[in-house]
Amino acid sequence: MPKEPTRLRSVDAPRRVFNPIRPVSLASRIVADVREGLFAGRLHPGDFLGSEKALAAQFEVSRISVRDALRALEATGIIEIRAGAGGGARIASPNLDRCTDALAIQFSLAGVSREEVLDAQWAIEGMAAELAAARATDDDRRRLREVLADAEGSLDEPVRFTECSLAFHLAVADASHNRALGAQLKALRHVVWPANHRRPGRDLAEWVLASHRAIAERIEVGDGVGARARMCQHLEGIRAKKSAAKS
Repeated sequence: MPKEPTRLRSVDAPRRVFNPIRPVSLASRIVADVREGLFAGRLHPGDFLGSEKALAAQFEVSRISVRDALRALEATGIIEIRAGAGGGARIASPNLDRCTDALAIQFSLAGVSREEVLDAQWAIEGMAAELAAARATDDDRRRLREVLADAEGSLDEPVRFTECSLAFHLAVADASHNRALGAQLKALRHVVWPANHRRPGRDLAEWVLASHRAIAERIEVGDGVGARARMCQHLEGIRAKKSAAKS
């Protein structure tokens, strides 16, 4: 029986370095162009992009491709679509709440740990407290005092007190007048809220209230360094108490 010929592996056979190139859909290219226009500053909230028919002519593609692109852009909150005469696609008005919700969902899907959240809080809220000391308005300072008063009246109502505690941290972020910091903190709150929504005892509630008052006092007198230090001490105290509760 004749032997099967030996198959030799060519020494010149190229090793695969690159992945196969796959075609990009026309709709994806339209989405990329609009996103690039936003990031480059060529497009702004309220800018009219055009009707489906006009956009198809501009991009020299079918209306089906434009329709798919507009659906994707609308789903991500980049555009708003109005039907009827004079309708079409416009760049959407900003909505940071939508951004924070999306970020919070990704944090949860990624399984971001409590330790990671506390590290992020330390950086974000420390800076927010420092900026609040420099930028807080009379209304901001009044809001902080109101939240503290509500918390004091809720020391024996654990759920209500926890809500007041969260409101204090958000009020500090608002007083920083830095929307990027505020949006990140609001995203983190969705991750930490289930863990924090427990029934703190009277001793813990009194410690939290005293700590919050110390932060607010530094903000009131415009002491940015002190406000940051008090906030970071507060967050480290929370970390220590949570670790102790686990052991």
